[in-house]
Amino acid sequence: MSAIAAAVGLLFSGTVAWFSVSATRQQLEQNRRHQAGRVTFWYTFTDTPDGGYGTVVVNRSLDPVTGLYLVFHAPKQGGRVTDYESVSLGFGTLPPCTRLTFLPGSFYRDLAQGYQVAEDATPREIRFTDADGTNWTRSDESLHRGPDDPTKDRASDSATPEIAVPNVKREPAQHCDV
Repeated sequence: MSAIAAAVGLLFSGTVAWFSVSATRQQLEQNRRHQAGRVTFWYTFTDTPDGGYGTVVVNRSLDPVTGLYLVFHAPKQGGRVTDYESVSLGFGTLPPCTRLTFLPGSFYRDLAQGYQVAEDATPREIRFTDADGTNWTRSDESLHRGPDDPTKDRASDSATPEIAVPNVKREPAQHCDV
């Protein structure tokens, strides 16, 4: 009888320990994703001479993100219409509590001419590195870690400015962590 009670106690202790470890892992992952979850982007119509859609990127965290890349899709050379490759444009560091609006204009025209990206294209995702050095990718639909090398498909960045520096409007972000 005591052996059965000990086995039941052991099973109960093991189950409680497993759920405790699982909860700790989930909390750790939430903590890791906290800053990345505060960085987002969307498209907005701009009232500028060029008109069209601009891209808004916002960092609502209290830490800067580095290695910000806007990633566009371009048709593959000689590929089918449905074959695309990524072309990313580096912007550098996005300060804490900052909203950037990339206005349409020469930036998009240069991208369209140099990389066959549609002139009215908007980024399909952004890539950045958080304060802990973790690389993240945010698309319209998800936030996930990676890639290990966020610069793998870059067209330009501050070191190799092949594309005109975009016209960017910088403002404080609303609803920033305080």
